[in-house]
Amino acid sequence: MKKLVLVAAIAATTFGAVSTAQAVEVTTTANANVTTDYKFRGISQTNAGPAFQGGFDAAFSNGFYVGNWNSNVNFPGTASGTSSGSAGLEMDFYGGYAGSFANGIGYDVGALYYFYEGVAIAPGAPELDTLEAYGKLTYGTAYAKLSYALSEDYFGLTAGNGSIDLSGSTYLDLGYTFPLSEKLGLTAHYGLTTYDKDLNVGGVNYDSYADYSVGATYAISPKYSVTAAYIAVDDDGEKIFNNEQITDGSLVVTFSAKF
Repeated sequence: MKKLVLVAAIAATTFGAVSTAQAVEVTTTANANVTTDYKFRGISQTNAGPAFQGGFDAAFSNGFYVGNWNSNVNFPGTASGTSSGSAGLEMDFYGGYAGSFANGIGYDVGALYYFYEGVAIAPGAPELDTLEAYGKLTYGTAYAKLSYALSEDYFGLTAGNGSIDLSGSTYLDLGYTFPLSEKLGLTAHYGLTTYDKDLNVGGVNYDSYADYSVGATYAISPKYSVTAAYIAVDDDGEKIFNNEQITDGSLVVTFSAKF
């Protein structure tokens, strides 16, 4: 019940702000993906298997937006410091406000709730469900985004001191797209996860790990595109999660559609 109230509060706050505006137009879009591996912050969420994903967005003419995105997940048992896992569904709910400054810099602020349905959690273990606030700046095809954990639970992790309160953990996301033509672009990404409290794996403390990707996206048409990207984590990421199946760098191919 607490989870549903939290999601409802996010939506109510956003819709409440929207309702005060006059003559607000709404644009709705849907998206669908088929990918060879769902990697989140460099870590496979499908045990190196394929994923079927999709969602929808509603953008309001006053700058507010809400949306939902979903993917199958399949966690491979117990990773170091995490709850026992299993197959299930990840459902993301988000809302925020986006705009731009006069100098061409865009901004986006909001909140995102990660909700995991059907994933088994060991008794007494922290929840996978996580709430983050985020802020993003864009300029041309470059962006910088910072996510900040508001919930005590943080993707099922437990700190080295036994605490399950990892609120305050952050994720820095930097990216750039270099267009080669109207249809083809090269992409690069760097991410840094920093934990509010150190994780302890094998007697060694870790406060962060990095992930990165390089790839290319080809627009088949205005609605369809295909992306191929090599995605990996650094040595600390491999040691924290201690599972080559989900941490090994690999080429991920994704077919995307927008409607």
